[in-house]
Amino acid sequence: IDYRDNLNLSLNKIKSLSNDIVFKNADYYQLKQQVNPHFLFNNLNTLISFIEIDQKKAIEFGHHLANTYRHYIKNNNEEFVLLNDELEFINDYLAIYKSKFESSFNYNIQAIPKTNQYILTFVLQEIIDNIFKHNILVENEPLEIIISINEENLIINNSFNPKETNSSSGMGLNNIKKRYEFHSKNDVIWVKENNYFEIQ
Repeated sequence: IDYRDNLNLSLNKIKSLSNDIVFKNADYYQLKQQVNPHFLFNNLNTLISFIEIDQKKAIEFGHHLANTYRHYIKNNNEEFVLLNDELEFINDYLAIYKSKFESSFNYNIQAIPKTNQYILTFVLQEIIDNIFKHNILVENEPLEIIISINEENLIINNSFNPKETNSSSGMGLNNIKKRYEFHSKNDVIWVKENNYFEIQ
């Protein structure tokens, strides 16, 4: 085996290890979201508080929460899911946030997918969580989230009002990018400007 063969062998091993890390991180994220007791506990407490002050709001919140967990259970072992199903799920997921934070953020799902379009499981949720993690929620400058679609890509656009302690490493988005590179020829692109952030 010459030097070039050794180099190629080493590069292949590095690529294999890198892919293993990506998928272990992805599996951990999915598992964490599906069985996260804090998410369930916090939202059950929110539901109880709504029951005490606004029963109609409590019923709506309960439906969104039930739909969210139904989606987790249904897609537990799937790598890809129908984009239409994922958008319905994320609508329920965002409605949960909207019930709690009200006028501090707004969202608009404009995307109308085709019947044969798919997306990596829980990627959209990971992007949404990333938005809430890194931005401030205030009534006088509400966070705006718009989900749309063009001929090739799903587009998630949000206003950009970062937390002062924001120290993002970009690991979450890079992980999504690597997962897509492994499974398809499609690329994940993101653009950050002064007042907005967009990912395709």
